[in-house]
Amino acid sequence: DVAVMTPDPSNLGMLSVIPAAPLLVGLLLLYVLPRAWRYLARQRLAREHGCLPAPGPRLCDPIFGLDFVLEVIQALRKNRRNTAMKSLFEAYGHSFQVKSWGRTTLFTVEPKNLQSVLATNFSAWGVQPLRLFAFEPFVGKGIMCSDGAFWEHSRALIKPTFARTQIADLRLPAFNAHVDRLIALIPANGVTVDLQPLFARLALDASTEFLFGESVGSLHPDRALGDKQDFLDAYNYGQMIVGRRFQLPHWNILTRDRKFWSSCETAHAFVEQYITKAISELKCSQVKGSNDEKFILLHELLRQTKDVKNVRNQLMNIFMPAHEATGVALTNVFFQLARHPTVYAKLRSEIIAAGDKHEAWTFERLKGLRYLQHVISEAFRLNPSIGTTIRVALHDTILPTGGGSDGVKAPLYVNRGDVVTVSLYSLHRRRDIFGDDADDFRPERWETLRPPAWSYVPFSGGPRVCPGQNLALTEVAYTTVKILQAFEAMENRDPVHEFVEVYKLSTESSNGAKVAFIRK
Repeated sequence: DVAVMTPDPSNLGMLSVIPAAPLLVGLLLLYVLPRAWRYLARQRLAREHGCLPAPGPRLCDPIFGLDFVLEVIQALRKNRRNTAMKSLFEAYGHSFQVKSWGRTTLFTVEPKNLQSVLATNFSAWGVQPLRLFAFEPFVGKGIMCSDGAFWEHSRALIKPTFARTQIADLRLPAFNAHVDRLIALIPANGVTVDLQPLFARLALDASTEFLFGESVGSLHPDRALGDKQDFLDAYNYGQMIVGRRFQLPHWNILTRDRKFWSSCETAHAFVEQYITKAISELKCSQVKGSNDEKFILLHELLRQTKDVKNVRNQLMNIFMPAHEATGVALTNVFFQLARHPTVYAKLRSEIIAAGDKHEAWTFERLKGLRYLQHVISEAFRLNPSIGTTIRVALHDTILPTGGGSDGVKAPLYVNRGDVVTVSLYSLHRRRDIFGDDADDFRPERWETLRPPAWSYVPFSGGPRVCPGQNLALTEVAYTTVKILQAFEAMENRDPVHEFVEVYKLSTESSNGAKVAFIRK
């Protein structure tokens, strides 16, 4: 008989571990070695370029930075996101870095860094990894949330829409009708009115005419608002939730809000009805391509594609900044004018002295009103519609300044995936640039002030500079002139004097612009 040896069951676990151990060690080495090599290579490059780490607050959670995240969320809830960020710059200098949701984020208000990120080293930075998750459900993929070839195509497509000649020669006569309707809705002789919703409707009427070729007419006294108000409500709520999604990790569960998704559907349906109508007109040859008197973005898009979703996304990506640049900016201008009656009186005197109120205001005439330009620049400086601009490093790169104990003296090495946040709100309030009274509204500072390059950028800069900045400035200036021509005086009716921010994607006045006018 042959004896058969049966393995001891107690040794089977040990036998299976022995061949597995080298495998686990190998996998661990495959994970660790490339990262160690990359870390050492980065350290070598940083030393070669004289880079130093940036200063920053000492966090209880240095790995994920959840205590910093909690501070940001609390600031949002208290409507003090911009002011809280400004306090951090005052505490840690013009550049500092923290961990936020486990990612390194550099905050800076250094013009040299802004120039590098937005212009001279543009290809190293992007927005799609940051924005697409937050924006796509509401506006779809388009110029606001894409990089690379897709962004370049979208940018080239819309650039003719905002050409200077379009604004000067074609926009103002059409825009005048909307402004006249707005003024007709403003009560006179001391009746309180909140200008914020009226300016939002003005922006809606003007931007829809500009982009769709047809205004929704929300200011028209003989038209019920109906689906127009539904769209405005959906737009305002959707934009607010997009702002929240932008601040949180990319998990839908954190913003699983039925009202948000319903708002997206409402906004999409509203835009798609104009697309459907335009397609029908093109089929009937009612819109002639080469003979159009003006460039209408919707018609141009439909000549390139009949994909309704793609066209809708492109339009939504333009409508959002076009609407915000005029509506929010006008509210901020009149918020300040209401609290500074001497500025209102001085500005009105300049306007009246410029000539007959019935003489047409042109692009050049508006630019010639120097105090008006100073008032607008000052309002944009103190409360830019977009308070921050954010980019993510697409590959390892170097910022010209931000390293060292003071965040100024040395370059800063930035790893791929790190985030840079530029606070335009804080940059525009730097006392070393704008004076010791940088927190005050004083348009006269612009009579002698010449800010250094990249220190005053209310419309961003570089290849991603807002294409509609001339349009926005022209519409804001034109509306301001027409209102001040119509009303001799204005007084504040808001019991809260300071600007209380509410953050959506833009920064708006939480209390609107409650005023009372006196007609001459």
